[in-house]
Amino acid sequence: RLWARLKEWRAVATRYEKTASSFMGVLCLAAAIDWLKN
Repeated sequence: RLWARLKEWRAVATRYEKTASSFMGVLCLAAAIDWLKN
């Protein structure tokens, strides 16, 4: 369920960042914001 909610973020769904470390940063940021909302 978390992955479906994270895919609502455009940067996560399309992997907008090219490097793995910046993608992981956006992924962690999106997960933290999702966790704070719930």
